[in-house]
Amino acid sequence: MKKGEILYILVFFLYPVQLFGDDLHSISGFFIGSEGLNLPNYMEKIAVNDVTIFYHDSRKNSLAPCPEWLNTSIGQKHWEDIRVISQHNRQTMNTALESAIQQFNLTGSQADINIYQGYSRCDLYSNGTIHAFLNHAFNGKDFLSLDIDSRTYIASVPQALVYKRQREQNPVLIAITAAFYRKTCIDRLKLFLEHAPGVTIKKAPEVRLFQRRRAGSTLLTCHVTGFFPRSVQVKWIWEDLQPADNEINDVLPNGDGTYQTRRSVIIPKENPGDHHYSCVVQHSSLKENITVTWDHVTSATSAVLRMEGGYRESKGGYELTVSVIKDLTCTNDDSNMKRQVLDGPDRLYTLSRTD
Repeated sequence: MKKGEILYILVFFLYPVQLFGDDLHSISGFFIGSEGLNLPNYMEKIAVNDVTIFYHDSRKNSLAPCPEWLNTSIGQKHWEDIRVISQHNRQTMNTALESAIQQFNLTGSQADINIYQGYSRCDLYSNGTIHAFLNHAFNGKDFLSLDIDSRTYIASVPQALVYKRQREQNPVLIAITAAFYRKTCIDRLKLFLEHAPGVTIKKAPEVRLFQRRRAGSTLLTCHVTGFFPRSVQVKWIWEDLQPADNEINDVLPNGDGTYQTRRSVIIPKENPGDHHYSCVVQHSSLKENITVTWDHVTSATSAVLRMEGGYRESKGGYELTVSVIKDLTCTNDDSNMKRQVLDGPDRLYTLSRTD
């Protein structure tokens, strides 16, 4: 790997997130093979509308079904299919990781920290339109993708050509993969939406404004928390409805399975009261946008983004931060699907260079 800061957000945040709006439902798959880190060699998560229905890693070997209808006769076949596909995905990630390491000539070198990730999704819109994709990345950069419509693998870097040709030696498997994402995945999504209403649960965000004085300016932050699903839009506007110059932060998990994010804007010291800044939040749980306007005389304070537990370690010039979080699952209670916290926590992994 090259020097300089490299950031990996495993399991949740490396790839484009679910599109905003309540007219879209999706099944997402996250697949990770790694070496040289305090991680399981393989991790996999399947989510419907951000609700985890399947999790597996090479340490726990945990394959607990969610929601409970997967244990019924209706869902059992789909559950068995997910288990079989998971075994195939694990083999695929291991093979791809080995190929990438060899092609980048990292075998036996000091760069013994390597991560190969796959991300797939099938989307169903309210008008019946479908969309699907499958992307791979190596050490935080695009590596390979499958054009599902043309059934063609596309190498993002020259080092991916060997693995691309290897995959293309089995056109039958390519056809099966394309058919899975265009039909099987969509059919399964429809079943979840029909039999597991818990995957469509939404929770509205809470919005607070904070300001912090600093030399020559004021840092104004809009802190949005407690929302579900993850997709959200947050922006600052002036009284004349022009976007304010702002910094963008990632959407992060809370300990209760909801999410949080923040947006900040720097206001010059000169006449800060001359402009009225408003934070506008759009989320699929809201019938109307939330708009909060800053009162420049508000007491100065700052927001703190929190995550549960975790630890930090350094190895070979890298610093790994593991923040323990908990995800959502579903359970039947008086015939209504409700949200609860998984007994086994997921983790948010962040890797960065320290030299």
